[in-house]
Amino acid sequence: MQLYPKDIYEKVEFDRILDLLKSEVLGDQAKIAIEQTDISIHKPEIDQRLDEVSEYLASMDSEVDLPLAHYESVKADVPLLKKINYVLDVDAIRRIYKHIHQATDLIQYFDGIRSKEFPLLYNIYKVIDVDPELLQEIDRVLDDRGEVRPDASPELLKISKAIRSKERELEKIFDEAVKKYNSLGYLAETTEGLRNGRRVLTVSAENKRRIDGVIHDESATGKTVYLEPAEVMMTNNEIFNLYTEQKQEIYKVLRDLCNQIRPYADELLVIEDVLVQLDVIRAKAMLARHMNGQRPEVVDGPNFGFAHAYNPILLLKNNEINKKTVPFDLELKGANRVLVVSGPNAGGKSVTMKSVGVLQLMTQFGLLTPMAPTSKVGIFKKMYSDIGDQQSLEDDLSTYSSRLQNMKEFLKEADKDTLVLIDEFGSGTDPKIGGAIAEAILRQLNFQKCHGVITTHYSNLKYFAFKTKGVLNGSMEFDKEELAPTYQLIVGKPGSSFAFEIAEKTGISNKVLSYAKHKTGKNEKAIDELLTNLQSEKKELLDRMETLLAKEDKLDKMIKSYNELHKELEYRRKKVKLKAKEEQLVRASDSNKQLENAIREIKEAKNLEEAKALAKQEREKRATVQTEISDLYDDIYSNDLHQVSGKVEVGKYARLRTGDQSGKVISIDRKRAVIEMGFMQVTVKLDELVPADEPIKYKKKSINTDMVDRGSRFQPEIDIRGYMVSDADWHIQDFLDKALLNNATYLKIIHGIGNGTLRKLVHRKLKEYKDVRSVSHAEEEYGGIGVTLVEM
Repeated sequence: MQLYPKDIYEKVEFDRILDLLKSEVLGDQAKIAIEQTDISIHKPEIDQRLDEVSEYLASMDSEVDLPLAHYESVKADVPLLKKINYVLDVDAIRRIYKHIHQATDLIQYFDGIRSKEFPLLYNIYKVIDVDPELLQEIDRVLDDRGEVRPDASPELLKISKAIRSKERELEKIFDEAVKKYNSLGYLAETTEGLRNGRRVLTVSAENKRRIDGVIHDESATGKTVYLEPAEVMMTNNEIFNLYTEQKQEIYKVLRDLCNQIRPYADELLVIEDVLVQLDVIRAKAMLARHMNGQRPEVVDGPNFGFAHAYNPILLLKNNEINKKTVPFDLELKGANRVLVVSGPNAGGKSVTMKSVGVLQLMTQFGLLTPMAPTSKVGIFKKMYSDIGDQQSLEDDLSTYSSRLQNMKEFLKEADKDTLVLIDEFGSGTDPKIGGAIAEAILRQLNFQKCHGVITTHYSNLKYFAFKTKGVLNGSMEFDKEELAPTYQLIVGKPGSSFAFEIAEKTGISNKVLSYAKHKTGKNEKAIDELLTNLQSEKKELLDRMETLLAKEDKLDKMIKSYNELHKELEYRRKKVKLKAKEEQLVRASDSNKQLENAIREIKEAKNLEEAKALAKQEREKRATVQTEISDLYDDIYSNDLHQVSGKVEVGKYARLRTGDQSGKVISIDRKRAVIEMGFMQVTVKLDELVPADEPIKYKKKSINTDMVDRGSRFQPEIDIRGYMVSDADWHIQDFLDKALLNNATYLKIIHGIGNGTLRKLVHRKLKEYKDVRSVSHAEEEYGGIGVTLVEM
């Protein structure tokens, strides 16, 4: 992100957020990583950063927290370790040990289900590849205090035992010497001491030649000398030699240990990188917990959608003293990009503006922010600010000159991806001239389509915001009764400075205020009030228009839904009638035998005229039913309910008359056509297709299945009573497949009550289809639990 000026972090107090974040880390390397992290302008990266923090918070709330502890960097140790036969000191090995220990802890933590619970954290950890036996080898050499164990090698154990034996011998000899020379009165009040690593007697200067031995030191006054008696010199020398041998053996042990660690030198740097990444994420999670940070929705591109948002610094400060913090909402809709905030001093204008800046930086940095999770935060590629005293002694610039220098940079660089924050816009010079220049700059910034939050007291800027598309007024609410700010941001309404009211409350005399009001004139206050009223009316009208548009859209959808339902009901009514006629024709066929028998009997009675009349009557009856069936068939299948004009042709799109699913016509052979519907190829009768304007797009995955006449006359009802389970299973699956092919909405499956086996089978099969929206049973009078109703 491009930032201006260079101290913008301090201006919006994001530097304090970073300081709080760094105070939560476990290792100094994480502090460096935080300082080197950029403000991202890429949505996938921002989303990943926020999701990683959310995952870490979830891990903190789980039964076992992520195993991270304090660590020290090994980056200076690894280059030395890589040198052949180089021996690291014990402190360096201890630092390496902690790295390996935390790595093995992470391996155990992510071994199993947690790798699926926290996939993003697992992806960070999974690059670690370390041999756990290395940890055991270091444990064999170093104890819990990080010191070399006396039994780290057989030779070291032998030397350690010899040292302990000689030190016990020395203790005995020295104690005897102390008793001996103390009884003779040669020793000072403090009978013994330690010099040059050796136990010595504290001897009075006048008695130093009465004791045989070596003088190692004397006191500052010269009255006392520190003497090693001859009795212990040989034992002391032996102990000294043993300690020298011990150091040499420890060096060998550490050399062998370094040789074992050396192959993993590069892996130690990988472990440190993982620890630092997790440490930074942990610090973000800790900070989010302190301020109740939430993960907002990130919008790819500039956007203001802060809901119930808090200034994080103010929130933390007020929480410490149990003081309530007032949140704010900031959502700019449509073409509105710039908010001009006005209102009285100390009303919260600057705090709100800074809040927008710091919350924006926090989000793009990857921090959870104190706002509602329904918030929609955009992405800006540039952020410019003009906040506070801009006076520069170094460049010999006044406050106003410095601010104009900032405006020059803004106008030069600002574009549609820029967030501009300006405090007390136009101030610092003559109000009329300053206001005019500010309006001109705001006009140009708006022309360059940048986004921003600007605070001001100038009426001309409020009026400009009122009449200009893209710029919107806002105000900090003020309690007129109490003459105190409420710190509530109101978008869409300019604010008054309430200067006279506040001055009156502070005790300024009426005489002084009357003169001030006279000099101000009535027009200034009238314009301010008129602008406020106009803005309120404008906002009310816009809100009403938005409500009406929403209702109109809802009404259009309801009308469309009604028409579709009406067509569906008409279609079903005709289908029921067709079915009844077909059943009538079937019953007529069943009674054909009885008719033939009757005609035969009449013929045998030689009454041919009566037989012919009866046969003709029956034929006419059958013909009438067939005609009715044919008419209904044509009405249902040959006449498109949607009256789509055009011809079904190869290469164009068509759909089944009985459904909304469309596809591309692959081929036409006489009265049949092959149509590609998503990932299937279906063969149907040509007269059952109608042209379609647009195809339905499916995933690119392709499976070709040839089907003949499926869906041409689909019935949304099936009766499986009396079926075997295996047969019912196949029929249910075939029925549901056809329902999907025909885009059916409501299905009815009759399975009876019985022992419930078929009902359980039906419900089990329905769970296999993700397109099933709801499953229920019919009312008692219509079959109860013996009938399952399905909504697709």
